[in-house]
Amino acid sequence: MSRGENYDNEVLAGISSRYEDASDVFCDARQRRNLLLINLRLLSNHLESGGVDSLDASLQNVRRSAKQLLACSPSESIAWLALYWVEIRAAGFGPTAVSYLTHSYHFGPHEIWVQLFRAPLALRAYGFLPEDLKRRTRADFDDIIGARLFPTAVLMYQAASQATQTVLLEGMCADPIDVRLVFRRFAESRGLRIAHACFAEPGNPARL
Repeated sequence: MSRGENYDNEVLAGISSRYEDASDVFCDARQRRNLLLINLRLLSNHLESGGVDSLDASLQNVRRSAKQLLACSPSESIAWLALYWVEIRAAGFGPTAVSYLTHSYHFGPHEIWVQLFRAPLALRAYGFLPEDLKRRTRADFDDIIGARLFPTAVLMYQAASQATQTVLLEGMCADPIDVRLVFRRFAESRGLRIAHACFAEPGNPARL
């Protein structure tokens, strides 16, 4: 599920229920992490489908399973990120959301599987983030580029505001030219035009 694969909601809900039944028996971080990931996928599915009736329950399930995981293992970056997501959905962006996101970055600054969840969420709020979190958000994007996950990076870039897109392109100027050109080609395959001096082909500065 951390790779974004799709699963039937009823199957996920059944698995979640079985995990819930055993979640209070003893502290098993792996089991509680799995429960959180299942509830995160259910929340994502309900958001994508517009299932308003199930949304409140999904948010509560994510909040509960994140707090259960943190009670067992307080340094779980994904749990802090889950609380951030619930907070911005339920109460909007504010100091509590910033605190949750800060904890996620503190405990998992370079966990690529967490970054794949976190970068899109942080980029959507980039203009409202304090400078330290802006820097960390750019580092998430840089790590995803460094892992050569170009299709994912382009989707994140596409979803960002125009001002944030400019910041991300500026940050890539230090990357090798072949990395920049591959990113540009993936962007063009989605109908995006990268008009930035750092993305010009060598010997052909007019080709942007």
